[in-house]
Amino acid sequence: MAFDFNLFFLWAILYLLGYLATFAAVWHNLSSRRMLPALTAAFLFLYLCAMVFSGLLYQYFGDDVMVLYWILVCYVLGLAAYLVRLLWRDRAEISRQPLLFLFANLAMVLYITLGSRLSDMYSREVRMVPFQNLILAVSTGNFSILNHSILNMLLFLPTGILLALLGPRRMRRVEIGFLLGLVLSVAIETVQLTAKLGTCDLDDIISNALGAAVGVLLCNLLIPRRPARRH
Repeated sequence: MAFDFNLFFLWAILYLLGYLATFAAVWHNLSSRRMLPALTAAFLFLYLCAMVFSGLLYQYFGDDVMVLYWILVCYVLGLAAYLVRLLWRDRAEISRQPLLFLFANLAMVLYITLGSRLSDMYSREVRMVPFQNLILAVSTGNFSILNHSILNMLLFLPTGILLALLGPRRMRRVEIGFLLGLVLSVAIETVQLTAKLGTCDLDDIISNALGAAVGVLLCNLLIPRRPARRH
């Protein structure tokens, strides 16, 4: 079977978005900016190795796109551990009220994406082409195709806003919002995939992550962070 380069290229772009967001998150936590060249080289090396490894597995399993998806899941598990570590380090700065609202928001998101679809169990559809809606909208000129993606962005917008309101300065980073949205949406889509709950759509993952990032950005623009009190 011929290697589907076009599909793999779209997946490579998706991976690149995740790596760039991770790079930005790690870069802002560097103790010294002198480490930036080494960090850049390390991330570039890891990305290239990941792409070569993914490409080999993709071709070995006969261009089975699910191989790329499960590699993404493994990457997201590492991201989840990283985000938990950041939250644990900043736990003393986290405000309780925004945290409670964040949990309530996540419960609402889970109900909308999973709980409300229990009646669709065993009616599974899988869409594993990144940026498919955007490509169709541009190629056909019918931008109403993007309505579903926009709704998904709006769904995760409050998640990003509440994340930024938690208190710690690092939680106001746009890349942290993107990574949190990526982790949550991959978890949701994986449950939909394995439990056969409706549609597992890669574009949903992308739009959800972007929605959380936009939420953080809006919070930064509309609600400036209060300066730390001097003792």
